[in-house]
Amino acid sequence: MAYLMIDPCGQYPAHLMPFLARLGKGAVSVFSTDTRFLLWRDKWSKLLGRHVLDTYLAPQRGGFAGLAAQIKRRWPALEGVIPWDEQSILLGAELGERLGLDWNPLRVIERCRDKAVMKAWLRERGGVRINAATVVNDAHEALVFQRELGRWPIVVKPTEGSGSENVFFPRGEGELLNDCQIVLESGAGEVLLEEYVSGKELAVNGIVDERSNLLVTDVWYYDRRSSHGVPNLYYLTHKVSSHEPIFAEVARYAADVVERLELRRAPIHMEVKVDALGPCLIEVGARLAGGNLPLLGSRLHGRSLFELAACHYLADLPLSGSDLDFEKYDRNTALLVHGVQPFEIRHIRAVHGVEQVESLPSFEGFGVLRPVGTRAPISRDLDSQAYEVYLIHPDPAQVARDAEVVRRVLRYE
Repeated sequence: MAYLMIDPCGQYPAHLMPFLARLGKGAVSVFSTDTRFLLWRDKWSKLLGRHVLDTYLAPQRGGFAGLAAQIKRRWPALEGVIPWDEQSILLGAELGERLGLDWNPLRVIERCRDKAVMKAWLRERGGVRINAATVVNDAHEALVFQRELGRWPIVVKPTEGSGSENVFFPRGEGELLNDCQIVLESGAGEVLLEEYVSGKELAVNGIVDERSNLLVTDVWYYDRRSSHGVPNLYYLTHKVSSHEPIFAEVARYAADVVERLELRRAPIHMEVKVDALGPCLIEVGARLAGGNLPLLGSRLHGRSLFELAACHYLADLPLSGSDLDFEKYDRNTALLVHGVQPFEIRHIRAVHGVEQVESLPSFEGFGVLRPVGTRAPISRDLDSQAYEVYLIHPDPAQVARDAEVVRRVLRYE
């Protein structure tokens, strides 16, 4: 038995593929770029190569009909497709459609991948709150949108971006036009302006079944702060327990969004703001959350979210709360501590405080720790955070104390 895996490079495929191998399923792998193929050849093939039955490189100028035909000749009975991250999802949807693999149609994934198209679609259908937004092509259109909105800040971002890269919050016209130019030159799609929504920002993660029913697996609250002239930096990420009212509020909202987008048989990662008017969508992707949140969610539930996602990628299965252990999930406080690097270190000579952090009662692991000899860039987004430390413990006071220790002792020289 075989399935199609797009870009089997990274920690997430390293959780998905061995599980499927234990079920007697091997991967037919397609690489979206030369870079990812080289990453596979030089690194990940050594760990995951035994789970791969065949490999293909996608053409770099589109036109996937020939590739799909080639795969179908050799593998006529594939069980499904797993396009696990943002970079692989469009390729996975198109190949899945051409191969008849009964995943999300390409039109649905294209709709979700372009933030402007997605929000326009939801706005037209009604029933869920969506903030004002528009794609702009020149300075005049940008200024008109802001003046009609009548308030600052507004949000400037690329339509095809992900994470917090090239996302800006200008508070004046000159700053607005400068940020629009940066986004235009980023190559991540068109320039999208959005109404700024204040309030709490939360990540809502879950699994969607064949009938577009959403099971929310974990919810996290982002504590973002300003530093060294950069707004909205990740500082702390707190787990939200399932008994907190806001968990149910954003879970209901997320389910309504997923149903209207017609997503199915996929994990989802959604970012939502909650203010006095209730939840409002920031963005959503038909993929696993980044930043190792599925790994932490798995540890909190005591059950693998990767395995749950793999099953729904490849089969029409019902979802149930019994797939998870929310009693165990609620038992522990979980916190991600994001390091802020206010100045660049071109060559790290020493990393201080590692042993002290590892000895903390709540220490669960490092998500990011830059080794000696590498560069520590100025923190501007999640990719340039100084470090990421995971803390999990039953006592919230212990977690808070340990987070303070992390901030105090962990640093680069």
